Amino acid sequence: MIRFFYDLALFVLLAFFSPNFFFKKKYRKSLAARLKGSAPQEDKKPVIWLHGVSVGETKALSTLLPHIRRSHPDAFIFVTTVTETGQDEAKNSLSEADAIHYLPFDFSWIINPFVRILKPRLLILVEGDYWLNLLTAVKKGGGKIVVANGKLSEKSLKRYLSFPSFSRPLFATIDHFCLQGETYLERFLKLGISPEKLTITGNLKFDILAKPGKNLSLPLEEGDKVITLGSTHEGEEILLFKQLAPFLDKDPHLKVLVVPRHPERFKRVKSMINHPQVTVIDQMGVLPACYALSHLAIVGGSFVRGVGGHDIFEPAKMGIPTLFGPHMHTQVELDRALTQAGAGAKVDAAQLSAMVEKLLNDSKLHTEMGKRGKAFAQKAFGAAFRTWNLINNNISLEEKS
Repeated sequence: MIRFFYDLALFVLLAFFSPNFFFKKKYRKSLAARLKGSAPQEDKKPVIWLHGVSVGETKALSTLLPHIRRSHPDAFIFVTTVTETGQDEAKNSLSEADAIHYLPFDFSWIINPFVRILKPRLLILVEGDYWLNLLTAVKKGGGKIVVANGKLSEKSLKRYLSFPSFSRPLFATIDHFCLQGETYLERFLKLGISPEKLTITGNLKFDILAKPGKNLSLPLEEGDKVITLGSTHEGEEILLFKQLAPFLDKDPHLKVLVVPRHPERFKRVKSMINHPQVTVIDQMGVLPACYALSHLAIVGGSFVRGVGGHDIFEPAKMGIPTLFGPHMHTQVELDRALTQAGAGAKVDAAQLSAMVEKLLNDSKLHTEMGKRGKAFAQKAFGAAFRTWNLINNNISLEEKS
């Protein structure tokens, strides 16, 4: 009976509260695949299933996959994502995977046959994305489930605590949680999860190598200083531009690159900002290249409510001083780590102008912050090895007879 009500609730949620799934252009390619739920059939090889929701989780997976392939060269490695940008990232960065699909919707009549055909020995969820029918089906089929790069927001914790009859059986399906840091450990303990199931192994994103990425043709001249506004959301571009406009007016060699988080916003952002020293980037997968050119990075998703921040480690590890806003609730450990290391600074909109001025004019401060970012990256490296070492040594992948 609980499955019936769960399926009904999921349908209502999608149909009435998330109509974007059905009507927005950016979901059209993924919609059919997620409704169809066609799984590859692999009877001869053990299946290791890796799942990440979108781009960030998929990039984190890229650090884990080489360790898995070395340990299990004959395994069938299957990757799923939810978003189309995540799917594109998987195809670019997870070339060692044997198959890449969308995760089907978690209706029992779709996900149950999908899991039965796939028969995974191990399912690794990156950061979370907990679906009751998915997890139950994997366990029923004898598979193990591990969370890698685990995190839990305060908002999600409160929601799970409000519905213990749902959250307890949900989390009981998981064999182990490999967590990013102490904050998340404390939150999972509040859910009543056994301490023996919780281990801090670090943030997989710290192991993503700094790559300049694609070459860009940009209107830059020798002597220009570049500020990149990375992963921006609705409301942030104008907010940040207003703070930077006085500096642009004073210095014709100061250039700004704006990289919106979502491609469907490229045209709109271009129409909003019309300044000769500002370039709106309308390509995916080029943010690392923009950071590599930069004197300073300002990471979006953190100056407006509701997003919770993005990857501030990416520019910091390149030695680029990094600024971000006050709304970092989905990146708590990353926020704390970079701030304590002196590799980044959290500022609100009112403080941003003063901090930008310091980093543009104080070369000593700029150099020191950049060095601290690189030093922190070297010290934090190794989370992928620790995570896979724990999984491989403690989670048996032998098929149950």
